[in-house]
Amino acid sequence: MPSSGGALRRLVIAACVVLALLAGIAVVLLRTSGDDAPPPPELASKRYGFATDDGAAWAPEAGQLTMEKRGKTQQVGIRFRFRTADAIERLDDHGLELRLAVRTAGPCGGSPGWMGAESDGAAMSVDGLPKEAQPYLAVEVGRTCTETLVRIGALRPEQFSPGRDYAVTAQLPAGPEAATGATLTVARRSLVDCGDAPDVPANCVTGTVAPSGDDVEELVSAERGWAFDGTGCRRWYTDATTSFPCLPDQGARIMTLGDSITSGALGDHTWRYWAWQKLDPTTRPTWVGSKTETWTGDYAVPHTQWGSRHDSQAGVAASTVVGWVPDLMRSERPDLVMIDLGTNDTLAIQGSTAADTAANLDRIVAEVQEANPRAQILLGQPFGHREVAQPVMVELATRLTEVASARTTSDSLVSVVDLRSGWKQNLHTWDGTHPTQAGEFFIASRFVNQLAHSYAYGRVFGAVPGPPVPATPKDVKSLAQNGALLIAWERVPQTAEYRIYLRDATAGGEFELAGQGSRDVQWGRQGLTVGHEYEYYVTAVSSGRESPPSTIGSVKAV
Repeated sequence: MPSSGGALRRLVIAACVVLALLAGIAVVLLRTSGDDAPPPPELASKRYGFATDDGAAWAPEAGQLTMEKRGKTQQVGIRFRFRTADAIERLDDHGLELRLAVRTAGPCGGSPGWMGAESDGAAMSVDGLPKEAQPYLAVEVGRTCTETLVRIGALRPEQFSPGRDYAVTAQLPAGPEAATGATLTVARRSLVDCGDAPDVPANCVTGTVAPSGDDVEELVSAERGWAFDGTGCRRWYTDATTSFPCLPDQGARIMTLGDSITSGALGDHTWRYWAWQKLDPTTRPTWVGSKTETWTGDYAVPHTQWGSRHDSQAGVAASTVVGWVPDLMRSERPDLVMIDLGTNDTLAIQGSTAADTAANLDRIVAEVQEANPRAQILLGQPFGHREVAQPVMVELATRLTEVASARTTSDSLVSVVDLRSGWKQNLHTWDGTHPTQAGEFFIASRFVNQLAHSYAYGRVFGAVPGPPVPATPKDVKSLAQNGALLIAWERVPQTAEYRIYLRDATAGGEFELAGQGSRDVQWGRQGLTVGHEYEYYVTAVSSGRESPPSTIGSVKAV
């Protein structure tokens, strides 16, 4: 018979075997469970620092764009790097194409120095890139006066090293077309475009990079520079130490605060419409607010056909809007707030000084930031009401610059929008205060350009259209009685004056200018010759342009 000690040993061994088998089964079960329900993938923006195309992580993680004037030249540089080999591998065997487009202050078309090789005045240097990947000029002139100056085509993943800085510098002639801003576009391009022949140069992709699509990501549009901060968000900065969070590339919630200049009146487009038209194709913003129409009715384009929501009201002052802000921020949750207030505040009836007005606008900005510390804010410097002396508005503009500087934080950029320089009352207003369509274009361009330059959001407005010819007065009617004539017609929006032309058809006279200088939609004259037939027509005038004549009417004096 086996001893009791041997039996105990056999029992212990058996227990160990059972435990080992159980542990193995547990491991198998865990692995099987893991196969059935894999953990969610880590966000590309968290792992790689910058996410593109809904999660693709092939773009460079860190970079800088610099602009510096050196004597008679303007130096524009791109610097970027991939932090990890893993990030380079995410190019997925595609080539990387970089495009540097530089905005100019001069007219579209630029100067000959921008249009060709180095001998024409544009020189470039490369630091860190392989010798075969030399940049080349590919000038492209568009309606927005943007010049594509440097393109590096189809760089292969194996041509990059992690952690190394790569830089391209373009030295451009300074002058009327001096650079004012730049955009860096990074495109992941199929190497099929280049073929497999050994003698194909690295810059073989000579076609224009598409402005959007699965393989294209515009990283930044900036006046001075840009950087990535590791959170997947672009950050604009104006010096070496300050940066700001970006606005969402798509669907940013935009709220406007303003008076009648922003609200508009019946039949106006408003500057908000032209801003929406420019921003919507690229950024698809959501315009938010408690109002949809102007203060007197619908727009030239019905409010249901565009992003017409806003929070503006005719006659309102900043001191009143202060009380709106907390509730509006809770209900509308804007990412971006565009403010154009102060025109009414300094009117004598309001009794506010420039200092008072600036203080109220400062409170508005503070309340926006209190409700959303990451809100981005555009603060307009208004030209002012026709009844207010310009030194008052100059003082207000200066104080608003101080407000923006004091209220800007590391999370919320407050940027002033210059609505003063270049504003011409006879061109941009129909009554000395309220904008014509030319004025709407002007205001929209200033807000849109500030978004592009300071927030890397959207595109520059481009060439601002000239004033359009106003619409022809319609439904012109007349009444003759007791030797007097009364003519009436429908209102034409944004009209500075109407002109009435009259002739005595019985006497064979020519049409003469019989009335002008009034915005009234009716006109009268006495002293007509009883029994004579009179003909008339009406025109509208806005921004110095006169509409085509209305249908010629006739009436017999009785």
